[in-house]
Amino acid sequence: MPIIKSAQRLALGCAAALWVAGSAAAQTHDGDYAGAIKLPSGQELHLVLHLTTKGGDTDATLDSIDQGVTIPASACKADGNKISILFLAVGGELEGDFTADGKTFTGTWKQGVTLPLTLTKTAPAAPAKP
Repeated sequence: MPIIKSAQRLALGCAAALWVAGSAAAQTHDGDYAGAIKLPSGQELHLVLHLTTKGGDTDATLDSIDQGVTIPASACKADGNKISILFLAVGGELEGDFTADGKTFTGTWKQGVTLPLTLTKTAPAAPAKP
């Protein structure tokens, strides 16, 4: 009997580990998030954050629409609904949280000053017609 109980415990432990791993993998926030940041000068900059996850690693790029630039992320750290992204090329950092439904990101942009930022998930762009 002790062997059967041990096997049952082992099976339950493996099932729980797979469930947790599956839940973590399901919590990616891939997609495009758009919004605007208001600078201390009063100027607004429109931004689009692009997130992709491959093999458990999150990658990001940030488009500054008004400036016409795309900034690649130097590093991303995602933990559930929290994310921190470094953009060393411009000395910036984006960090904050996604809502439970994954549709909204609320956080801060740090680049010399800390500014609040809210981004909303956008629909995927339609493919270009030939």
